[in-house]
Amino acid sequence: MDPIVRRFARLSLICWLAGIAVIALAWGGVLQSFDEAALRGLRGFGNALPGFATDLMRGASWLGDGWPRSILAIAFIVYLMIRRLARAASYILYTALGIAALNAWVLKAVVMRARPDVVPRLVEVDQSWSLPSGHAANSAAVYGAIALVATVLWWRKRQRRAIWAVTGLLVFAIGLSRVWLGVHWPSDVVAGWLVGAGWALLLAVLLKPVQARGAVTPPRKPA
Repeated sequence: MDPIVRRFARLSLICWLAGIAVIALAWGGVLQSFDEAALRGLRGFGNALPGFATDLMRGASWLGDGWPRSILAIAFIVYLMIRRLARAASYILYTALGIAALNAWVLKAVVMRARPDVVPRLVEVDQSWSLPSGHAANSAAVYGAIALVATVLWWRKRQRRAIWAVTGLLVFAIGLSRVWLGVHWPSDVVAGWLVGAGWALLLAVLLKPVQARGAVTPPRKPA
């Protein structure tokens, strides 16, 4: 097995095991007191800040919504198809569709954890279940998959660092915003991050989009 693929397989396994552990602990009520304390503490911290802080959190939450996430994914898929990188494009597509179905139709439907009610909600939400957080799972999977492929296309060290730094900050801000706004427990978000990352890495192992590097890396000139 290719060393990169082997690394993705190990990381995916770690994410899945940790995600299942968090879901099990939250489902069993073990994390309930921590969740409540963290949620109240974050709300108290937010109330002490100027109002624009919550506006920023609303903006971060919006970036994790279905439409912005889908538009970005579709735009990147079109770009990959123009570059004739069909394997990488299919990887983004299957990651986006798969995590949405897995999280909403399987995990949430099985766990059926109610959304928090210990603080007032600062945004309107649908009546879906809380665990895992859909915003956290989908953003970790989709934006993470885009970043993985992007670092194959733009592979220089500074480029890779910039891509992963922006992606990590974006995914973290989206997850934090859901707790800040009172619509998810902290463990919902952590579980979502782990499940989303685990899914993106699993498909990276199965579909091997990193093979695109050979198609986009310019050949070295002979000495």
